[in-house]
This record gives sequence, structure tokens and C-alpha cells, in this order.
Amino acid sequence: MPYFKMRYLLIALVPLAVAGCVSAEDQRAMDQDKCASYGYRPGTNRFADCMMDQDQQRADDQRRTMESLERQDARDQARRDALKASARASAIDSRPQYDKDGNPNFDTQGNYQGCHGIGCQVDNPDDDSD
Repeated sequence: MPYFKMRYLLIALVPLAVAGCVSAEDQRAMDQDKCASYGYRPGTNRFADCMMDQDQQRADDQRRTMESLERQDARDQARRDALKASARASAIDSRPQYDKDGNPNFDTQGNYQGCHGIGCQVDNPDDDSD
């Protein structure tokens, strides 16, 4: 199960908690009252279909809530990934910008052309022995 932020978990759990405050018997009684208000008589096939529809509607509502939370979590994760990528892209480049003769180490397309490997001679900006 993907990582959910606490606020999204609360959004999902509050309706479930409120629904959880109603016992199964009370929920069944409310469903029966609702189906009876539609004019269905207990013991008929239409009444049973209405009761199944009520149960299915609750399950669909819960599924939609979870899907919405998953979509929101995916959007949040994409934003976090974009911020991380942006932070990496804006990091300071530690490669020397110029070689010891003052020539640029990057070409016009931004490709590094300078010293590669161990033992490269690079000017030390703190060295005043010229």
C-alpha cells in the first residue's frame, strides 16, 4: 500500500469512523427504512435488490475515496520528485570552470572539456606563486 500523508488518512478514516459508529444492525435498519420508503415490501425480490444496492453504494463510495487518495498521493509524490530533481539540478558544480592557462573547461553546449582523470593540473586560486 503506498505511503499516505496523515491528512489523507484522516480524510479517509473520518467517514469510515462515522459510519463505524453505526452498528451493523442499525445500518441494516436504515437500509430497510430507505428501501421501504421507495415502496418496496420486505421479503420481495425488489426489496432484496434495493438492500444489495445500498451495500454496493457504500462499497463504491469507499473505493472512490481510496482511489482519490491514491491519485492525490501520486500527485504529491510527483511534486516531491520534481522538487528533488530541481534541487539536484541547481547544485553547485564542483568541476573547475577554467584550466590553469585560463581556457574555459566547457564548450558552447555546456559539455565539460577540461581535465579528466587522476593527476590533472588545475590552478589553485589561493596560490600566489605566479
